[in-house]
Amino acid sequence: MKISLEWLGEHLQWKESDPAAIARVITAHIAEVDDIHQQGALLRDCCVGKVLSVHKHPNADKLSLCDVQTDRGTKRVVCGGTNLRSGMRVAFAHVGATVRWHGDEMVTLEPAKIRGETSEGMICAAEELDIADRFPATPDQGERPIVDLGDGESDVGTSLQEYLGLNDTVLDIDNHAITHRPDLFSQIGFARELVAVGLATWKKEPDIAAPAFGKGAVPFSLSIESPTLMPRYCACMIEIDGLGETPEWMRRRLEATGWRSINLPIDITNYVATEIGVPLHSFDADDIRGDVHMRTAKKGEKITTLDNKTFALPNGALVLSDDEGIFDLLGIMGGLRSSTKSSTRRIYLHSASLDPMSIRRTVIATGHRTDAATVYEKGVPHSTAEQGFYRAVELFLELVPGARIASKKESVGTNGTAQVISLSLARVQSVLGAEIPTADVARILEALGCEVQKGKSAAADWSVTPPLWRMGDMKAQHDLIEEIGRIYGYDRIASQMPLAATVPPARDHRQNRMRDALKEEGCIEIVPLSLVGPELLRRCAMDPEAALGVDNALGEELSLLQPSVLPALLSHAEENLRHTDRACKTFAIAHAFSAQGEHTELAMLVASRRKTGTKDDPFLEVKDGLIAALSTAGHTLEVAPAKEVPAFAHPGRCAALLQNGVSVGTVFEVHPTVREAFDLPHRAAAVVLNLDAVFKADPIVRLSPRLSAFPAIVYDVTVQLTPKQSAAVLRSKMQQQTSLLQQVEFADLYGAPGAKDYAVTFRLTYQSNERTLTEAEVKAEHEKVLAVLQ
Repeated sequence: MKISLEWLGEHLQWKESDPAAIARVITAHIAEVDDIHQQGALLRDCCVGKVLSVHKHPNADKLSLCDVQTDRGTKRVVCGGTNLRSGMRVAFAHVGATVRWHGDEMVTLEPAKIRGETSEGMICAAEELDIADRFPATPDQGERPIVDLGDGESDVGTSLQEYLGLNDTVLDIDNHAITHRPDLFSQIGFARELVAVGLATWKKEPDIAAPAFGKGAVPFSLSIESPTLMPRYCACMIEIDGLGETPEWMRRRLEATGWRSINLPIDITNYVATEIGVPLHSFDADDIRGDVHMRTAKKGEKITTLDNKTFALPNGALVLSDDEGIFDLLGIMGGLRSSTKSSTRRIYLHSASLDPMSIRRTVIATGHRTDAATVYEKGVPHSTAEQGFYRAVELFLELVPGARIASKKESVGTNGTAQVISLSLARVQSVLGAEIPTADVARILEALGCEVQKGKSAAADWSVTPPLWRMGDMKAQHDLIEEIGRIYGYDRIASQMPLAATVPPARDHRQNRMRDALKEEGCIEIVPLSLVGPELLRRCAMDPEAALGVDNALGEELSLLQPSVLPALLSHAEENLRHTDRACKTFAIAHAFSAQGEHTELAMLVASRRKTGTKDDPFLEVKDGLIAALSTAGHTLEVAPAKEVPAFAHPGRCAALLQNGVSVGTVFEVHPTVREAFDLPHRAAAVVLNLDAVFKADPIVRLSPRLSAFPAIVYDVTVQLTPKQSAAVLRSKMQQQTSLLQQVEFADLYGAPGAKDYAVTFRLTYQSNERTLTEAEVKAEHEKVLAVLQ
């Protein structure tokens, strides 16, 4: 968005004249200013010169010697312009002027000798003074044309900046900062803000009255198929005697804000779009065939727009059509067929407020972004559509030759009614952290166009009615508070450190301790997605129908919430087992989902790459790793035969994990069919544990026992066991035989490949905390323990 300080000066009495200071205030209070463009910045020390004579350069074929009449007398210069002639008026730059040499490098002119001839200044081309948009080159001017101001004596010696009317300063506003403020895509919108922040006062607030419309109907009917997509519409017929000429003041303002002058009717619509903030369109009414329909396009329908480009439209694009088809792509660009041209004598002028989402979808689908679309996709206020329409009619009647209103006003919808917002001054102070004077609050809100009704007492709430052009973003008390703080100035609110005490929340470190313990056991943690596909669950012998589905899934493989973390571990092992030496040992802690709810689950997997024996059986590795991890978290679980064996577990190698007699998980060997489905060649075992259920119990606080000052005596005993015998039960019996037996550990495990029986080596530690034990008395106690093993 570009704002012109000269244009704003028509409405405002400036309190600040420095453009840089104005830009700083705008950035602090309204929107970021990206750039300050001083028109004619390179035109200082330049004037309108007249070429008195042109002679060939004696030492160069492509250069000429010229005598130029300037405001500082006659100057002799060397020039290479291909369109030079005696008597022409030119853009002359004196010594000391800064120019863009051949349109590129910035150079400050000095007296120079060029091929032996003195040159005091420069006859300039348009690109050398940054005015190429004013003087585009034409083919008949040759390769290196200079600015041609025509022949004659008038204005010779006049400042070139004054002659071209390039005295404006244009501020380039970052559009991203005003996406929620459609009213700021206009000069009038910024004028209101500048008055509110105190940079200016109104000379006269804009008050555009409705013109006197005729009584006759428009020569065609308008039907609106989707009123919600065009809630506000104004139109009328205007007859003209000719297009006329765009006045110089309007042309300058349009060029300053980035528009190219085309013809007067079109220039008026562009002028109003920039001044008021609603893009309008003028149609040649004689090119409209039959009745007009405002509707949504069907996919594939086409339109050729004003820039002579043809677009295939998407479903839902907002269009105007007649008996011959679509002639306007609403909110984006008009159609070429119905454009205003030199032969136009009847104009159908319209202004609308459109559904912003429809405009944005069409822009994305067609790739056709225009200035009109940029404004319409923000949501033009209904009142702005009407105000812009009245302003355009006013300018038509004032500037276009013979312009007269030839119909009544076609009007659809209303400008709406703003809702009253209750404002608490105490809340203003609380949110902003500053005591803003009541008078300032009232002044700010009234300057922004709000109607303010103060409370009957100092503590009573105010009633604030936002202006119609701010109904879209002033909806509640917090919006008003934001506006008050913005205009008052956040830099005026003293910074204060918060005084509230900060107490860190209680943290449960058990999960992290288990993570660390499993890593110490050689496991790798993976962090899988919580989304799975039905095929993966079927490979795991899980029922996809029992899993919870995801709406708008990215694909079938991500269409279900994981009922367990196990599928992710098996899928990971399938891809990574070949990269390991002996076994793939992984774990994951994530959320699992079911119809009963959601819980945190720990899953651990050990998949062997080669055949295993009794000592390195994956089942024992998984069980031992889990016990070690639970121990660090302060929990002990009982391992018991499983009453229910899941389909993915080996029926003969599955145990339940119990806490206070309640099952909280399962440790098992992976079923051979599941193992084969994931191409795991040898035994694999896993554990699935509901951590939420485990952590409901308070952790056990373990205190380290006092170390004895007396030496211990250690014996190793190897015992043959059958699958029906429990080593844990046997260890418990041994510990009950004597008080001198301080510790019984599993030291080793033996078993022949394929054999059912196995051998366990127990390490027995005898020790007293009161004296040194003798070999004889320890042997006597040891005999009691061995008796249990018979």
